[in-house]
Amino acid sequence: MSAVSEVCFEGWDRTCLDLSSKLTEPFCFAYEQLRYRLVAPLDPAKFDNCPTKVQEVGVRILIGLGLVVSAFLCLAAPLPMLGFVAVLAIARTILRAVGFGLQKEGFTHIRGEAPEKKIEISLLKVMTWNICALAGGMSLDHGGVVHWRSRLEQIVEIIQQEAPEVLVLQEIYDTALVEALVKQLKAEYAHFYVHLGPNVVGSIGGCMVLSRCAVHDFSHTSFENNDWTLNRGFATLEVKADPADDKPCARIVGTHLIHGSEAPDRRKRMEQMAQIVNHVAARTFKAPTVLMGDLNIEKGSWEEAQTLSHYLEHAYQGEEPTCTNRLIAQWDGVVRPDERIDYISLFKASAALPVVTDGVVLKDCHLIPAFDASYNTKTALSDHSALAATLDFAIPKKVEESAYRRD
Repeated sequence: MSAVSEVCFEGWDRTCLDLSSKLTEPFCFAYEQLRYRLVAPLDPAKFDNCPTKVQEVGVRILIGLGLVVSAFLCLAAPLPMLGFVAVLAIARTILRAVGFGLQKEGFTHIRGEAPEKKIEISLLKVMTWNICALAGGMSLDHGGVVHWRSRLEQIVEIIQQEAPEVLVLQEIYDTALVEALVKQLKAEYAHFYVHLGPNVVGSIGGCMVLSRCAVHDFSHTSFENNDWTLNRGFATLEVKADPADDKPCARIVGTHLIHGSEAPDRRKRMEQMAQIVNHVAARTFKAPTVLMGDLNIEKGSWEEAQTLSHYLEHAYQGEEPTCTNRLIAQWDGVVRPDERIDYISLFKASAALPVVTDGVVLKDCHLIPAFDASYNTKTALSDHSALAATLDFAIPKKVEESAYRRD
């Protein structure tokens, strides 16, 4: 694509993906009501249920009547109804394909309204949070939490209270949420990287990266062992201490590894971690390098955790779980142990990796609770708590020739 064409189509990827999402919303709403609301536990204290059982039964009767009316219309006028649905579905797919096709490098960049922040005291606060933001009611059987629209204000409030310079979110699958977060946070962040891991038919990767700092380089790399249903990967963000600098001062890698406890799942995660390590090894500039995200690896157990320790020093050392399964258990009745699977970690020194470790430390790492001991499915902000930490490092006053790696 020529430079002139890039200017002409600037921002159209975001527009097309947003329009595609709007065309999908009627289907998502119908699916949510029929697949989830009708079968949710009939308990006024849980999920999206009404304050009383009588009210909730009334709502479900209305949903059932809506289904009957829709079925009648389809039987009475099958061609117009099916044609309308087909047009929406085709238009949605075309817009989604065009939107991803217009992306420059597999992601969409949105410039926020905030000026790029200077890092003047060698401290960079980072934060990671899986907020279980799935559309169509799927947050109920994936995390046991209600629709993100009911949680958004409090999620944003926590982000604003923590005020990290770099924020990595996971499970941002709904384009409407992307736009809502940009609207709420654009005055505070300079850069938003969204729609990572394009996928026309299946799901995108779901990560979203926000930065207050000037960006030296940003990239997204899809995992090589993905299947067609989910295009997960990892984002690499290199930030500058000053917008005028020509080199980065720190590198942040944000990701969400595949889930599952079976041997093939564990093997896939190790392959994904190996791809991340190889990607970092190929960088040409040395910098403090942080990995953060939902790794789906239980800390302190499994062979995977031992492998991680070869490359990473973990900032969070608490015993409190970062992810609970007690919310989703109220949906499906399956009892599972809570987990410590979210990480903020510093890459260790290695001759093979262009990382800086001398005088570099992750400090003040803390867990930001998204649920409490009551495990209230109506008030929990996610099945994952957030993690935040501060990267303390020395900002080089000038770039030395020795900072470059030689092949």
